[in-house]
Amino acid sequence: MVLSADQVNLIGQVFESYVLEHHRDDILGILREADDEAHYPVVVDALTLFETNMEIGEYFNAFPSEVLPIFDSALRRAALAALQAAAAPPQLSVKQNLHARVSGLPVCPELTREHIPKTRDVGHFLSVTGTVIRTSLVKVLEFERSYICNKCKHVFVVKADFEQYYAFCRPSACLNEEGCNSTKFTCLSGTTSSPTCCRDYQEIKIQEQVQRLSVGSIPRCMVVVLEDDLVDSCKSGDDITVYGVVMQRWKPFHEDARCNLELVLKANYVKVNNEQLAGVVIDEEVRKEFEDFWEKHRNDPLAGRNEILASLCPQIFGLYLVKLAVAMVLAGGVQRTDATGTRIRGESHLLLVGDPGTGKSQFLKYAVKIIPRSVLTAGIGSTSAV
Repeated sequence: MVLSADQVNLIGQVFESYVLEHHRDDILGILREADDEAHYPVVVDALTLFETNMEIGEYFNAFPSEVLPIFDSALRRAALAALQAAAAPPQLSVKQNLHARVSGLPVCPELTREHIPKTRDVGHFLSVTGTVIRTSLVKVLEFERSYICNKCKHVFVVKADFEQYYAFCRPSACLNEEGCNSTKFTCLSGTTSSPTCCRDYQEIKIQEQVQRLSVGSIPRCMVVVLEDDLVDSCKSGDDITVYGVVMQRWKPFHEDARCNLELVLKANYVKVNNEQLAGVVIDEEVRKEFEDFWEKHRNDPLAGRNEILASLCPQIFGLYLVKLAVAMVLAGGVQRTDATGTRIRGESHLLLVGDPGTGKSQFLKYAVKIIPRSVLTAGIGSTSAV
């Protein structure tokens, strides 16, 4: 089932009126920007949008891949309407690369996930929370090509197929509605120079958050595809929430070769959850508590150190030397530069060696809890090379 023309018009009209009512200031701010070729997002709250028209919410949940491009087209029309209605249009300019970014999905098991989606979720728009463990380099992606029929000279556009790693599938016959069935075409894109229809592209890999898993579970991973303004929106170690469509993709078919399908999340919006933890805010109460603590142990600072170590990973008794080493690694040091200009890092490495059951993993799990940007991995992800 696909959306009819009346449904497409309804979705476009409702979304256009919604953004003009709730995001007019955001649109005017984008129109004031100097770069007309950049990509600009408008973040839309899903709950508020669905409350405006519940029918739009039903279409969005059933056909997210078809509705999202309609949102982008309606957003461009809304920007043009805001430009025409503005009091000082000389300061504003039309922007073509506008994207509607949907966030704030209702918190329910059908839409919000803390675990990696599965095959039954293909085609659904979900909110997935995880930790970024790998980011690829930003690449240039050709997403569209123009062809001309050698017989009737009809020009048509072929879009890259996401499910085949953005491969271009040549049509079997001319797409002219007048009935030309020619099978010979000439590619117009990139005949004189580099491809013209390109966008930024990046892939990241997210992992389930370890603290949300049950005991003994192995965290699973998933590839997330970022395009346009979403590129470089996060880095390794960030805890993020990705809003996007679960899709599947496969490599081009080969005879007598097995087809391996891969589940990926095509992101529509990325929210970084640990941004507020980037800078430590110390208020007067915390500062006074810190000063009073060391004033109390001014004559014997080692006693103060031992009191701190006693509270580090309290579920393990003793092992103060190990706790001291873990605390020093977590606190880190100061980077310095020697006389030759060589930079020496302040952070140190730590190797814990011991018999099974001595608490090595407990120290690692405790470190993950108190350090915002950290990733806990297991030996199953290591190689057996010596």
